[in-house]
Amino acid sequence: MPVSDRTQVLLTRWTGRVRDAGGTSKAAREQWIKAQTPRKHVRTALESMTRGAVRCMYCDDSRGTDIDHFQPLENAPLRAFEWSNHLLACSYCNSNAKRSQYPVNGDGVCLLVDPSAEDPADHLRLLLKSGLYDPVDKSVKGEETIRVFGLNRPDLVKGRLDAFFRACSNMRDWHGLHQDADPLADRLAQALLDSPFIDVVHAMTRLKPGVEATVVGQATVPALDAWRAVHSLSLRVSQQCVRGGAADANCIEGVIGNTLAGDDRSCQGRASGKNNNAPVITMQNYGLTWTDPTGTPRASAVAYDDPSAQHRKAALESLGCTSVEIVAVRPGELPEPRG
Repeated sequence: MPVSDRTQVLLTRWTGRVRDAGGTSKAAREQWIKAQTPRKHVRTALESMTRGAVRCMYCDDSRGTDIDHFQPLENAPLRAFEWSNHLLACSYCNSNAKRSQYPVNGDGVCLLVDPSAEDPADHLRLLLKSGLYDPVDKSVKGEETIRVFGLNRPDLVKGRLDAFFRACSNMRDWHGLHQDADPLADRLAQALLDSPFIDVVHAMTRLKPGVEATVVGQATVPALDAWRAVHSLSLRVSQQCVRGGAADANCIEGVIGNTLAGDDRSCQGRASGKNNNAPVITMQNYGLTWTDPTGTPRASAVAYDDPSAQHRKAALESLGCTSVEIVAVRPGELPEPRG
């Protein structure tokens, strides 16, 4: 999401202060420490982009407590106050794992996946049975990203394995509620999308038909197929979360962990200093209202994009629900049941 005009003015002003102080990494760090108001604005904007309990945008496990400069101040002091260079991280990922690392190739191109400009899935693959990340086709970016961010450290691997077993169980529970047109299905889906290690769920949706039964178990396959139909996760980055040719950071949230933003959130383009004239593409959210087979008015507990809303409408009608309507809603709003 783009920052407000007021925030951008503040960031520009403090960039000028870094430049006036010599434009060195020391000057950048000193000005960053002093800049309480700009830091507060940046943190508020970043927290609005995160899922659930304000997850770290690198590991997607711990709470994001630090503002990290993706390109460190040592490398680019004049980017200290550049909005597109800020990400929310937990203290471990920021201070223990990444620190000031910023590997580049011989041409000076960064060898870390930039979550505000590319899809991590092009370079990183999550192996669900082991909980480990593997570089796609021996991608150097994938290898360096795994190394620098410590994506395969033991606590994260265990967390992903636990999340995988929970996700299979929760998805089966969700499927049963979904088949019964129970409104709790939407609430369970949102809880799953807000849980840590959501990269596990998205890796499940990308499984190919020939291997999904082996990985998730035959009992989970019908639930996984229904989940794909309702939530349409795999199309987010490629079709809707693109701004000026770059994948939206808001939609690659839990970013280095190869996660996408919760399905039922608005995906708004993040303003980038690299292309301030690029258009911002905003996804319209939709809710649903209906009357269940018992005659009780219902409304969705989460929001959808248009294809997902259409899938949900068809599913409700197939279960005998009547007066099913798709209602356009603003981010953060949901429709009320219509009695």
